[in-house]
Amino acid sequence: MTERSVPPQPHLLVDARPLNGARNGITRFVEQLVAAWPHAPAFRTTLVSNKPIRSNASLPDGIDCLHDTHPLSRLPGTLWMTLRVPALARQLGATHFLGTQHVLPLWRTGKLEQGVVVHDLVFELFPHTMARTNRLLTGFFAPRSIRRADHQFCVSRTTRDDMAAQLGVPLDRAKVCYPGRTPDLNSAATKRPSRDPATLSLLVVGSMEPRKNVPRFLQAFLIAAERDPRLTLDLVSGDAWGDVLGDAVWTAIRQHPRIRIHQRISDQALRALYSAADYLVFPSLYEGFGLPILEAVGHCAVIANDIPIFRELAAVIDGIHLTDLQAAPAEIAAGLARLLATADRSVVADDHGRFSWQVAASRMLTAMGLMNGPSQTWSPRR
Repeated sequence: MTERSVPPQPHLLVDARPLNGARNGITRFVEQLVAAWPHAPAFRTTLVSNKPIRSNASLPDGIDCLHDTHPLSRLPGTLWMTLRVPALARQLGATHFLGTQHVLPLWRTGKLEQGVVVHDLVFELFPHTMARTNRLLTGFFAPRSIRRADHQFCVSRTTRDDMAAQLGVPLDRAKVCYPGRTPDLNSAATKRPSRDPATLSLLVVGSMEPRKNVPRFLQAFLIAAERDPRLTLDLVSGDAWGDVLGDAVWTAIRQHPRIRIHQRISDQALRALYSAADYLVFPSLYEGFGLPILEAVGHCAVIANDIPIFRELAAVIDGIHLTDLQAAPAEIAAGLARLLATADRSVVADDHGRFSWQVAASRMLTAMGLMNGPSQTWSPRR
């Protein structure tokens, strides 16, 4: 009697280049997604990168990390990934691959099943906001990778619709996998201080790249602060901004007595800023999702630019106020004054538990055939 052969254990490779110690949106997305991996899964997971892998979140036991030191690792990350991962997949006996930054290996090794996370369509809609090398590499590889992926995982319905419109991927091929709330930032450990009627505290978290629209809002804040002595602003960004705003505006911001600038702060310090703020201000011209809105849940209300993704989130998260933040600075200042005069700052953002990293991980892994489980969804309030 012939023994029945046992199929090999599935082995998932994950592009872990975002886990480099940075504190940006994609880093948070990848580390929290992997931290939500199921316990004792029936498959192996190996995180691969051409740089040392550093996560600010605790990764589950049993996940392997591979820092590749092959000569190709000296190439820009996207080139390394597209050229080197096929050989790594073959050497490791991988059966699945998850691309976390829009890009897949240049060719498929055997029957390697491939999924790709689509965070946004910046490379199609706002390519001028990207660094030149990144713009060229992502602009070439990302559309091709997304079109030929076995699974497309979009972080929002807005991103899914943009993907369909820009790349022609049918809507029914893509799964929407919303991010979850970051435990360290949404912890109740930091209590919200009592509100001081003499101050009105705003918080901006974001880089100075053009699509984030932060420089325009800062100019508007300078105008608004002249008219309203209650206004204060905490500005959190890790970028060097000296030549973005112009010397005169930058000097005015740096020397303003009611503006505090924070760089490279810890999650604990950031959580304290969310708790102390009356409003997180999110002025972006375009986002695929906007994780700071979830980070604000339970801490403060949100003032966001009136664009599709924030309308999508405002339909399911209480405490989001939409307004035009892409007009001239003087018009933004006037609109901000009207909104602050009527909004109830005691009502903080509340997602009612709709967003979960465990659900996001489950949807991706179930779609790729690596686990069985319910794929929970939420719908806008009626």
